[in-house]
Amino acid sequence: MRKFLALIALIVLPALLFADNITFSGGTSSIVLRDGRENVVLSGGASVTVESMEISADSITLSGDNWRYVSCSGNTTVKDESRGISIRTSSIWYDRSAERILISSWFEIDDTENEVSATGAALEYSLSDERLQLDKDVSLLKNTDDNGIMRCSAESVIFSRSDNTVQLRGSASVDWDGDSYEAEVISVDLDTDSISLDGRIRGTING
Repeated sequence: MRKFLALIALIVLPALLFADNITFSGGTSSIVLRDGRENVVLSGGASVTVESMEISADSITLSGDNWRYVSCSGNTTVKDESRGISIRTSSIWYDRSAERILISSWFEIDDTENEVSATGAALEYSLSDERLQLDKDVSLLKNTDDNGIMRCSAESVIFSRSDNTVQLRGSASVDWDGDSYEAEVISVDLDTDSISLDGRIRGTING
């Protein structure tokens, strides 16, 4: 077994280190090196590090040219201290070349940089432009310091981390500082705490 694991390290690690400094570890592993079917399967406390991003899961599969794809299942966590992002879910698909994370299961995400946390049942995260699309019964919380927690919910939410804005679509609602708003579309500027409503709207404002 030790010789087998050493052989894996000799074959795989140079290729992984060459491809954007990706490293991995796991309690057990297997490898396929046939043309067009190359993959590495890690299990038993599996983890992968790509630059500042650390991914851990019950099972992780690396595949594709230059190990482009990272597929995770079971108790999956993503931590990226440089971006201030952490994600907890049951499975993810990460395309390193396209810089995109896809989740089609229940997730929890925390953004410490913008003091935002959210939950939902599907997520697409474009790392290149820091754009997140959250879908299916999304709940988003934003800490606004003096005025407490802003609570947002919608069927779909687009969160732009680059300009710190949120767009809520489908059964959209915002509860904040004793006021509540409902509309087809609600846009929130998280820097200025300004809220704009489009379509059929309702609201309750405490005077």
